Order: sequence, then structure tokens, then C-alpha cells
Amino acid sequence: MNFGLEYLGSPSHGNLKFLLKDEVLLANSAIMSFNSPVIKKITLELYQTEIEVKEFSKSAVQCFLEATYSGTLKDISKLNFRDLNKIVHVFEVTWLIEKCFEYFQELAESVREDNFQEQLFLFDDAMYTLDKLKKRTF
Repeated sequence: MNFGLEYLGSPSHGNLKFLLKDEVLLANSAIMSFNSPVIKKITLELYQTEIEVKEFSKSAVQCFLEATYSGTLKDISKLNFRDLNKIVHVFEVTWLIEKCFEYFQELAESVREDNFQEQLFLFDDAMYTLDKLKKRTF
């Protein structure tokens, strides 16, 4: 569902703050709650208006927010994949979990047999997902 990417970060619509290490990204709690049962609980039951995301890269958080607003996953890359994959699992955004899985599958299918770096990246991220996120199906 497209909620309008132009509203992301808007001071008049941004009642939910995502706190990075050195920056704050604004989003709308209703849009984020629609995508995430975790954020819905944080905002509606716990009445919080700030969510700390200091452990994630700005690129991953921005990609996450843009995806929840636009309904499409863009700007995913090897550089932000792990953080993005982790944040979508933390906030239980099921459709984005599926998109991250599809991205990982595409990467796996494109790996050349003679490229050790690509193989290592895939293995490392697969083990991280298995170990830290406890996702065997990934």
C-alpha cells in the first residue's frame, strides 16, 4: 500500500521519532502501526512517541521507513541488507521479511562459483540470520 513517500519526515505528520545515533527520523505512527504490530503496540498500548534504533545504520532505517510508506522495497543493497533484515524482523513487518528473503535468494542465485567474497557474504549473512534472528527458513 502506498501512503505517500512525500509525507515521510514531515513535521506535521511525523509524530513518531526514530532515534539514530546522531539523528532523528520522523514518521507517522498510524502508517508505521499499519505495517508493524510491534510499533502498533509501542504507540497505542505503551504511548511511546520515540523508538531507539541506534543499533541500525541510517541507510537501513531510511530504507525501512521508505518501504513502509511506499509499499515497495527500494535502495536495498549488500551494505544495508543485514541491518534492514534485522529491523524488519524486530518490528515484525511480514511483507518486508518476505522481500528481504527474495533479495537474499536473488543474491544467492547470482553468486559465481569463482567469487569467494560473494560466497562469504552469503554464508556470513545466512549464519547471522540463523544464529541471531533464529530464522531457519531463511
